Amino acid sequence: MLKLITCEFWKLKRKGLLKIAFFTSVLFPVFNSMLLSGADLADVMSSVREESGFLLLIPILVILAANLFFKEHDNDTLKNLICVPVTKSRLVMAKVTVLLLFSVVYELMGFCIGALFAAAQGISLSGWGLQLLLTFCTGILIWAAALPCIILVVWCNKSYIISVIIAFFYTMLQYALHLSDAIMMKPLGLNISTFIPVPIIFRWLYQFKTPEGKIMTEFYNRFSLYFISTPVVFLILAAEAAVCIALVIRVYQNQEV
Repeated sequence: MLKLITCEFWKLKRKGLLKIAFFTSVLFPVFNSMLLSGADLADVMSSVREESGFLLLIPILVILAANLFFKEHDNDTLKNLICVPVTKSRLVMAKVTVLLLFSVVYELMGFCIGALFAAAQGISLSGWGLQLLLTFCTGILIWAAALPCIILVVWCNKSYIISVIIAFFYTMLQYALHLSDAIMMKPLGLNISTFIPVPIIFRWLYQFKTPEGKIMTEFYNRFSLYFISTPVVFLILAAEAAVCIALVIRVYQNQEV
């Protein structure tokens, strides 16, 4: 399995996609560090996790997934791999593992860049340990949140343009849903709000913010009833990730070689 993961990684590296993708991890931390006045480290890192993570990382993961899953079909090498033999299920596991590693490293790179700019501006790095842990966990959760979209890309099995369109609409829809009180302010249970990935991650992240001002304090006091703990958010997203990976394997196996 390790050799398969290494091979999948080198596929992306040869095309230069990793360099371009990793470059985007510095955009929001740099801009927010320059624009935020009187910010603390938590404010800087929230841009790494929220804007950079949810608006950039999710579509990037989907586009990278499209490249990984379409590569064998484009080069007509899937028959050779199966003859080695390498099962399609192992190929899928190698590809999603590469995406997981990329997601975590992407978030950690954003953290490092944000911390450097914060230090350069004289912002205190107090509480960096918590911010690092939150950023690391967010990288894992965003990977899980991207998997439903990856199912669509693998199932459509069309082109990179279609994949980009799917990734764009999925990202915008998920991000918009976290702004809806009807989605966010519902107790956990057998309801759709519990199983929409991005809003549920925000319900976990928001509890680590320090509200400023009367309006924000009132909002957080009202919203605190719907915060979810770290074990719960990981349990929900891990279950969804397992289902998504199983579906990707099923779809990938049923496709013609």
